Amino acid sequence: MKGRFLMSALFCAAFAVGASAQVVYLRTYIAPDGKSEIKEKLLEECVLSLPGMKELKAKVESHTDFLKGINGEPGKNEHVKFYTASVKVSYQVRQKILLIITKNNLSDNEPVTREEERVTMKEAGPFVSDPNGGDLFAGRSNRKYYYSTAEGAAENAEKQAQAWLTQQQNVLCSVGKK
Repeated sequence: MKGRFLMSALFCAAFAVGASAQVVYLRTYIAPDGKSEIKEKLLEECVLSLPGMKELKAKVESHTDFLKGINGEPGKNEHVKFYTASVKVSYQVRQKILLIITKNNLSDNEPVTREEERVTMKEAGPFVSDPNGGDLFAGRSNRKYYYSTAEGAAENAEKQAQAWLTQQQNVLCSVGKK
């Protein structure tokens, strides 16, 4: 603490002696505590592997709710079982990162940098079945759609996941390399 105060006071005194009419006070200090700080900067990322389209399996859930005006019939009000589905996609990613290691000491002020490569697993989704594609609806002006079968809900969620997989083909690590 005394060293910080002394450095600040000496700097200000030296600066004030050289200034004529304008005096600017600048407070600065270095804390030589020897701690290190590590920062990461992502340089490159690409997808190593994706699951096949046939490997996607939807998780289906059933729900029951009281619906009014089922399929446009004003007097048809009853409890109905409907389904929703979701798909999560796990895939492998390769990342090139730049590690920047800085130290708080007086002798070594240059940061150490190092490039590293790592492989991690990521998860996309969940891709949820879109109720607007359902085969059952309820309500008049505020119409809501539902899936009456588990297969319909699962198929819709899997189609959404398949569309995402198709989009990811452009960022595979092997694309663009010769």
